[in-house]
Amino acid sequence: MRLGVKSGAVLPLVLGILLAVTILLTSLLQMPGGVRRVAVRSAQKQQQIYDAESALIAYLEGFPEGYFKLPKVERGRLGPWADLSASVDSIRSIHVLAGIACDSACNVLKSAKFRREIYEGFKQQLNQEIMLVKPPLKLEIKSGNRRLFGRIPSKALQVLDGDLTLDLEGEISSGRFIGDGFVEIRGNAVFDTLRVYARGPLTFRGRLKARFLEAFSEDRIEISSGVEFSGVAIARHEIVFPNGADKVMMHYPSFVMAAESANLPLELEQDSVLVPDFISGDLKPFVWNIK
Repeated sequence: MRLGVKSGAVLPLVLGILLAVTILLTSLLQMPGGVRRVAVRSAQKQQQIYDAESALIAYLEGFPEGYFKLPKVERGRLGPWADLSASVDSIRSIHVLAGIACDSACNVLKSAKFRREIYEGFKQQLNQEIMLVKPPLKLEIKSGNRRLFGRIPSKALQVLDGDLTLDLEGEISSGRFIGDGFVEIRGNAVFDTLRVYARGPLTFRGRLKARFLEAFSEDRIEISSGVEFSGVAIARHEIVFPNGADKVMMHYPSFVMAAESANLPLELEQDSVLVPDFISGDLKPFVWNIK
């Protein structure tokens, strides 16, 4: 579904960056020796950053690899989003998180085929994220109905042949939960990262906040008023907002979708909708960082 190379804007930008750096280095050569050496090292480090940024811009605009003499761009995934990176040096890289750009009517989501691809891709990826949790977390496996109350540390939990109810308080760095039955998360808690996979219905209630949410249900998802999140919620049958979607705070680039329905909440029917990276399409970045 690639929409073609959009070289009109990015070509002058990349060439302009390279020209500016060349002029800067030429000026530095006219400085006294000691100052020049320090300035040149600083300029070279800055040029490495410019080169990495330019490589990512060129990739996002659809230029083929090798079109410019720039660092190679690696494409991975952070949760449901594309994670693009280009090396600055042997230690640091610039990373970009991006999603698939969607038009104001989000026509791509009117296709049952594409909705199914997103559903199946997210299902597989999230299941792996939870089941193959890395240290210091360790996946606990319990059977039968389970309830957790109050304050808990970061936790990864799988519930077999039963429902899971979480009534939590306080701040929790990481929560990863997978259940065979009904899963309900409620209370007054703040998650840095919350990943939930439910084979039955999944419900969010109370004053819950998730800075990064990945929620999936093989049935339906219900999100009540007072819930605040940034991330992705995908269900098979439907996404329900019993108090209205306007009572739920969804921070950009939050995305919700039901595989069996082409209807989106009104809040998501806008020009800035980003779709998770499980179908082909033009990528639009929303976070840049160096690490």
